[in-house]
Amino acid sequence: MTSDESLQFLEHLRRHDHLVKSAAPNGQPVEQGAASSRQQSRLWELTDLSASDFADEAARFARFEHVALQELLSAPALNETFSQRFLREMTVFPYQTADGNAALAVADPTDRAAQRAAEIVLRRDVKITVASVEDLKVVLDRRLGEDSAEAADAAGQFLPREDDIESLRDLASGAPVVRAVNDLLEKAVELRASDIHIEPFQSGLVVRMRIDGLLRPVAAPAGVLPQAVISRIKIIANLNIAERRLPQDGAARLRVGRADIDIRVAIMPMQHGESAVVRILPKDRGLLVVEKLGFSPSDEVKLRRLLKLPHGMIVVTGPTGSGKTTTLATVLSILNEPGRKILTVEDPVEYDIPGVNQAQVKPAIGLTFAAALRSFVRQDPDVIMVGEIRDNETAHVAIHAALTGHLVLTTLHTESAAAAVPRLLDLGVEGYLLRSTLRAVV
Repeated sequence: MTSDESLQFLEHLRRHDHLVKSAAPNGQPVEQGAASSRQQSRLWELTDLSASDFADEAARFARFEHVALQELLSAPALNETFSQRFLREMTVFPYQTADGNAALAVADPTDRAAQRAAEIVLRRDVKITVASVEDLKVVLDRRLGEDSAEAADAAGQFLPREDDIESLRDLASGAPVVRAVNDLLEKAVELRASDIHIEPFQSGLVVRMRIDGLLRPVAAPAGVLPQAVISRIKIIANLNIAERRLPQDGAARLRVGRADIDIRVAIMPMQHGESAVVRILPKDRGLLVVEKLGFSPSDEVKLRRLLKLPHGMIVVTGPTGSGKTTTLATVLSILNEPGRKILTVEDPVEYDIPGVNQAQVKPAIGLTFAAALRSFVRQDPDVIMVGEIRDNETAHVAIHAALTGHLVLTTLHTESAAAAVPRLLDLGVEGYLLRSTLRAVV
């Protein structure tokens, strides 16, 4: 975009209440001469929009059609006469529409230079459509990745066998694989993804990221052995790369770009290899603020009133990824005062909270939730947080801790708050104990 168009687009975003950050002090949100995709990325960072919604606003601003990733992937490509370097640097994708016309999907709808270049190369008029930067990168990687795939096939003749553990370890520590995994992590942090799903199929690795609760496909690392990518993730999470028959769980703390993150890694053997799910937990202390949890004002008042109780049990419920642990960590940050002793037992420790004594369960040596809870009661705590009630023993120890003058916070995997009571009863907790201890279910 030109300077004037950038400011006009910023004003468009401001009018629609999408602008959450200010532009640069000099009034120029992006530097002159920057690549279009980079300009769009800089503008996107000023908003609260997802990549797709931002592209929607850009299309509405320029009065062009917004095309989705699936539409681009299914359309016939017209990239044969274009330089791959041009398409990648400009982040544009030429394709044929359903009515046989030529179209150019762009991230920046005001990029006249790309449109003129496409018309010169194709020697006909070109229709401009708008797509998100991420979708364009995915489709370019898919459509332009054939050369890389051929190179990978050729390299495959010299790659180690799956059962050659030492060679695989060396390969997983090599620069191409390390760079590929680092690029995946950086992209996930940039897109504010909560999880990375790396899944093996007969045709190769499929990589998806969960962004705003929805899985979105991204380009898989090209030119590297799938087993080496999984092995690299295992090495980061301190897992056994020789074990491929059983599931493994691990965790690590990393510096990715400018961000400090914690990751949780779950490895599961599948038909065509091992699948890895990497959960990303930003070390952003700003996340642990009640106002960012999304409670209504009345519920927030109730929550703060509950936290003043001296004893009892408060349960947070919801499916995987719904924010149970983040809610509990936020609650602990509120309760974290010099006058209170707080102990937590988690699997794993997701948020490191200074001033809170946090323990990691280690079932292999007998340190289970129940065993840790029994020891906790002898540590004279005021508040106890149990990462999850999974079994009868943990439920009973947690209930008795709440009965003996402790405030117990915990989570349950249920679909609704109301389902927490029958779930606890199903775990063998007596009804009269629940009546005496259960203070609230969130």
